[in-house]
Amino acid sequence: MLKINRNLSKVLRLRWLSGFSLIELLVVISIIGVLTAVLMMNLVGARDRSKDTQKIQDLNSIKNALRMYYNDYQAYPTGSLGAGFTEYIPGLLNFSGYTYTVTNSGNGFSATVVLESAAGGKGGDSQLSCGVSTGNTDPDVYMVCGN
Repeated sequence: MLKINRNLSKVLRLRWLSGFSLIELLVVISIIGVLTAVLMMNLVGARDRSKDTQKIQDLNSIKNALRMYYNDYQAYPTGSLGAGFTEYIPGLLNFSGYTYTVTNSGNGFSATVVLESAAGGKGGDSQLSCGVSTGNTDPDVYMVCGN
């Protein structure tokens, strides 16, 4: 019995000193590869989602500034949002990419922006809340409105 324990001890010690087998290394490398691929897929979409979130926040800021403008002049600005409007929203000086239209003879407006990753369906929901019919919604467009 003692001789068997010594031989088993030698085998275990030699196995421990020999390092990893090729199969073990391949399994670990493949697990790391799969985890890296999954993480990269999540990180690639994060940049687009953050840009969309910024666009939605900017559009909501424009909506609030338009309402302040309406409180002062009893009408929304006609045409494009230009120099007279920037004092209501000084933090956002570049209005490119945002579409603005006046409705109800100056008593209403709609403003839209095209999203990059459709922000989880927020585009279609925002259009429905502004009265766009269900068949005409575009998930890539976020809309705010006032009347």
